[in-house]
Amino acid sequence: MKRRHAAILPGLALLVAPGIARAQMVSPMLYEGPRIALQGHADRFSADADEPGATPRTTADPAALQYTPSKARRAANLAAFVQKTRAADPQGAADLQKLFAEGDFIEKIRAAVAPPGLHIDNVADAYALWWITAWQAYRGNNDTPDADTLAAVRAQAVRAVGATGELARATDAQKQELAEALWVQTALIDGAVEQAKGDRARLRQIGGAVGRGAQAMGLDLAAIDLTSEGFVPLGGSDDRR
Repeated sequence: MKRRHAAILPGLALLVAPGIARAQMVSPMLYEGPRIALQGHADRFSADADEPGATPRTTADPAALQYTPSKARRAANLAAFVQKTRAADPQGAADLQKLFAEGDFIEKIRAAVAPPGLHIDNVADAYALWWITAWQAYRGNNDTPDADTLAAVRAQAVRAVGATGELARATDAQKQELAEALWVQTALIDGAVEQAKGDRARLRQIGGAVGRGAQAMGLDLAAIDLTSEGFVPLGGSDDRR
């Protein structure tokens, strides 16, 4: 992977004000799994999945990965995000509410992720960027992936998310809730890592929180590596640097 010590996508970390990023560094929101579970998806992108006798991958229906956004649903999703945070982190919830009141946060993310070709209304795109951001944060950085790496992970995300039967049955409202939770988590994680650079102890706290969230989704961040061909099984234990 081409490592360019910069935020994972230019401008994404800047969407989160410094004070809010500090408040949310180890917030439960960083490790709360999305409503639509992706349990066992790691098996679907491994090389073993192509071996004889392996369980065939479910073909992704591109239409099932997209949804028509609703501004009313978006407002409700962001309000719910704040409410879920309030029980464990009242100050963080207040900061989030303030952040969301400054304008359409998802539209700001749309502008940040559009240059590399990601779409705000596509669940696989949301998952692909969250996946990379979470993996990077687990290792204490938020390096920018090159175009080939991002494209490879997006293709893996299409297969992984598309193979989830629950998603195929999901409504637009459920897809929007999942995608927007991933977009918001991605921005908060990226902002937290950006703010913590130079503080190894804090970076490990963030990595631990993000790792717990990934585990809740059936993904072991310690067991995979990121390459120009996407994620590959690492075959080892925790290798955080």
